Amino acid sequence: MQEGLIFNIARYAIHDGPGIRTTVFFKGCPGRCLWCSNPESQTPAPEYIVKDGKTERIGRWVAPEALLEEVMRDYPFWRRSGGGVTLSGGEPLAQPQFAQEFLALCKVRNVHTAIETCLFCGSKLLDDVVQYVDYVQFDMKEMDPARHKELTGLDNDIILENAARLLAGDKALLVRLPYIPGCNDSEDNLRALGRFLESRRPGVQLELLPYHRMGVGRYEGLGMTYLLPDTKPPTKEDVADAADILSEYSVNVFTEGDE
Repeated sequence: MQEGLIFNIARYAIHDGPGIRTTVFFKGCPGRCLWCSNPESQTPAPEYIVKDGKTERIGRWVAPEALLEEVMRDYPFWRRSGGGVTLSGGEPLAQPQFAQEFLALCKVRNVHTAIETCLFCGSKLLDDVVQYVDYVQFDMKEMDPARHKELTGLDNDIILENAARLLAGDKALLVRLPYIPGCNDSEDNLRALGRFLESRRPGVQLELLPYHRMGVGRYEGLGMTYLLPDTKPPTKEDVADAADILSEYSVNVFTEGDE
């Protein structure tokens, strides 16, 4: 069995898929989004952070069976709410063998499974993991390839290809747009996203995730520099205007609190 590196388990989560969920955060991510709110998720190795003058280790190795037994403590909450387990990060698909083995164990125990991903991986790898997943949440950050590279450090050709393949299938899913002022909030990007989604799965759910600064303090504790020091969260009016533009297309747009 392949061990995996995780850095947190969040219990009683309500925004990571259907029902009440237990979210497992994988450590390591191929992207370097300028606005990343979980800088401790980026490095694919254990590290240390300074909090309130104390040093804390981030990241631990765990086997699939051990992780399953750890999360199964929450089974009564899943059963009553229709919830289950969500893999997040970081990027779960950066540890595909571990993710696949853990998800396969979940299916044997009839646990509802979900994954949050940036879709930066090979198509076969995606298929191998997603076959054990009931619900997929993926980010669409920027449609323009050059701009996407500037904002995230990643090319978006494979991301768009994987998104198109998932949208053409019948897997339950949610598309999410991290909405970052001055980065990907242009009308051109919003309309390009609307056209892309409408042409592949009309009526798909799209969640607008307004930028926030809740992870900024962790950068200092890790000895890292936050790359958007002057960026402020969008106003409610800005978010409403973005939702209005996207609503011109056949997508079901909402923001947290609208559900």
